[in-house]
Order: sequence, then C-alpha cells, then structure tokens
Amino acid sequence: MKINKPKIKIYEEKMFDDISLDENISNYEINGNTSKIELSDITIDSCILDNIKFQNIKLNNVDLLDVRFVNCDLSNTNFDNRFITRVEFINCKLSGMSLINANIKDVTIDNCNGSFINFTNSSLTNVLINNTTLNEAYSLECDVKNIELNNNKFNGTEIVHTNLNEVDFTNCNMEGIRMDAYSMKGIKVNSLQCRELIGILGVKVID
Repeated sequence: MKINKPKIKIYEEKMFDDISLDENISNYEINGNTSKIELSDITIDSCILDNIKFQNIKLNNVDLLDVRFVNCDLSNTNFDNRFITRVEFINCKLSGMSLINANIKDVTIDNCNGSFINFTNSSLTNVLINNTTLNEAYSLECDVKNIELNNNKFNGTEIVHTNLNEVDFTNCNMEGIRMDAYSMKGIKVNSLQCRELIGILGVKVID
C-alpha cells in the first residue's frame, strides 16, 4: 500500500517554550517536555515532535500536516473535527485519543498503545497500523478507504456500521471484538477469528 510520507524540512531544534504559539508551528524539531501551554487554531506543519508529554499541552482546533511523533504521550488528546494528513505516530501512547469526525489521510501508526481511541464518524484514507494495541477502541460509521493492519490487538474493540470490505485482519488478535454484520461484510479473517465472529452473531459451532 502506498502512503505519502510526511514532507519534513527542519530549520531549527527548539522546545515548545521557545516557540511563538500565536501562529502556525512549522519546520521545527521539538524535543522534551514542556511547561503548561495552550495551542489554539493553528496547524503544526513539517515538524518532528520527540519525547513530549501532551498532558501539559491543551489543544484547541489544531490540525496536523507533515508531522512525525516519536516516543510521545498523546493520551486523551482531542483532535475532533481536525485534519491529520501525512502524519506518523511511532512508539507513542495514544490511549483515549478522540478523533471524532476527523479527516485522517496518509497516516502511519506504528508500535503504539491506542486503547480506547474513538474514531466515531471519522474518515480514514491510506492508513497503516502496525504492532499497535487498539483494545476497547470504538469505531462508529467511519468512512474507510485503503487501510492495512499488521499484528495489532483489537481485544474488546467495538466496530459499528463501518465498511471494512477487503480489510485483512488475519494476523491480528480479535479476541472479544464486537462488530455488527454490516462491518463484518467482506473482511478477511483466519479460521480461528471466524469462530469468534460467528459467536457474535449467535451461531454455535459444534465440532
């Protein structure tokens, strides 16, 4: 699957505390933690963010364009109704992230903890998810186009009215997943996963 990578040009290495927060944040490598700040009505563009704990950062209407997050803690951050384009999350904590009605395109999530993520009404196009925990995540009425899943955990994840036709789950852990019949239609699973999904529909398999 072809995913457009972030287009990143780094001009300076700084901390958030040393950057003007009243305008778009562009062309920085931003390292380490920060004091409490608020980012509002801006785009983070062409940046690498490394080892940052976003618990000290309040996000209001922040779009992401050409950004790489490495070893960051974005737990419980809010990107509702935002654009997330050509973004990579690598070795990050994404637990509880809210992506309601978000536009997510050309995004890679690799080796992350994304339990309890909420994708309600989001659009996902050209998305690659590798080696990531998505336990108890929630997807309702998502528009999915071209998504690749490799070695992920979907234990207890709930997926409702989301078209996943031709999406391959065969090397993922789906124990306890909850899906409606609409979302199951056309997905690719192995024989063990098939038994799990048949149980959701109330069918008992007798050997």
